[in-house]
Amino acid sequence: MDAWGLACARHPSLIYPTMEKQIIFILLISWLPFLTCAQKHDYIWVTGDDNQTFDTTHGGLLIDFHQNPVKAYYHYRNLNMFVCNASICDTAGNLLFYTNGCAIAGADDNILENGDDLNPGWPHQLHCINYNDGYASGIQSALFLPLPESGNKYVLFHKSYIITNSPVDVIIDQLLYSTIDYSDSAGKVTEKNVELLHDTLAFGELLAVKHANGKDWWLSPRAATATRFMSRNSPKTVLSTPSGKP
Repeated sequence: MDAWGLACARHPSLIYPTMEKQIIFILLISWLPFLTCAQKHDYIWVTGDDNQTFDTTHGGLLIDFHQNPVKAYYHYRNLNMFVCNASICDTAGNLLFYTNGCAIAGADDNILENGDDLNPGWPHQLHCINYNDGYASGIQSALFLPLPESGNKYVLFHKSYIITNSPVDVIIDQLLYSTIDYSDSAGKVTEKNVELLHDTLAFGELLAVKHANGKDWWLSPRAATATRFMSRNSPKTVLSTPSGKP
């Protein structure tokens, strides 16, 4: 068994969600159409692993919340989704782009300009290149947000990890961000893999909630911190960790 296999044995939640998480996921699906009636940034979910051109019984999947009831259908793509996946739509619910933690692709499934090589390092080489299986930083370890008051700019927050040998372990050690400019129909990544936090973080569990001012976002990369995402041009210069509550 390689280092990754040993690490997964210690952290089974890297691959398999607990029953509690499965129940929460079902509840979220049940409530989501009611919770997102004012915004449609999450109307298309992109998921699915082990895409094969000769077998359409599994692999790429799109979940479409435009439909009632919600519709899920097969969609082949080159990017496999292991445990890391995120997507975002425009305000009308049209898919803009998505990620598997290895790269950022558009709605046409082509990788955006400068959208490759997310989360560089040995784990990227192992899972994105060698296994071609998507990044393995935990469930909900990437998150797109529209950059407030910026027009057509979006930010992808994503966690990266290292694999240690003595002892064998998987450690989430960074919260990074990448910025996407969607001023034209193709879109391009203008900043990539910029470090926001360097600390021991939780596997996945990356959450965001709208600030009471209606513009900013609160970003929670782990249970003990809350980071304010301000409405300015550069996330790096405006993100802070306040002591107060949102």
